[in-house]
Amino acid sequence: MRRNLTKALDVGYKSVQMMLRMFSIFLAALVLAACGAGGGDSPGSGIDPRLGRLDIYAAQKLRVLGDPGAGVMAMPVTAEMPTSGTVDFAGFATINIEAQDPLVLFGDLLVSVTFETEQIAGHMNRFFGTNSQGQVVDYAGDIAVISGAVGGAAASDVRLEYAGMLTAPDETLVFDGTAAGSFLATPIAAISLSELEAAVLHNGIMTNATLLLVGEVAQ
Repeated sequence: MRRNLTKALDVGYKSVQMMLRMFSIFLAALVLAACGAGGGDSPGSGIDPRLGRLDIYAAQKLRVLGDPGAGVMAMPVTAEMPTSGTVDFAGFATINIEAQDPLVLFGDLLVSVTFETEQIAGHMNRFFGTNSQGQVVDYAGDIAVISGAVGGAAASDVRLEYAGMLTAPDETLVFDGTAAGSFLATPIAAISLSELEAAVLHNGIMTNATLLLVGEVAQ
């Protein structure tokens, strides 16, 4: 149990550091774009609504993963797993494409877990982020959660397989991978998964990437 908890905390810490780096890269691009037409969900409003979404994601990240540098503890792994019922998790996905000109993407996450059958389904969509020119753009398409598994080395382990495609002008990203992580808190309040060595097809070239998924029980 201690080994599993240590592994979860180590992955959580690395995930927080990854997300902080991704926030820094993306915010720099977004600030540069702030003098333009805005974009996102309500262009021309003067304030890019994607900044508001980033604030929501950051607050959720802090609640779930904590901030080791600020002394904020992450949620512990779930100590007692349910054996029935369905739980929906809503949150965010962050993706870092490690191309020559890195791409940083953020999007919404929805995952549904049915514990009797251990069925997992969901999707990631409404992505926005940087392109190869460092501009902030919206990405069309979605990434589907096509299957998954509950349990593993620890009962609180969770794994999901995902696939899909995102596109923006001059950018095509094809995904097909597996993220692993844990259910968090008792009773379950959140879920966190990552794939720190993912592979993404970027404009026809296989490229290294990192993926972080965080969700809280939907209200």
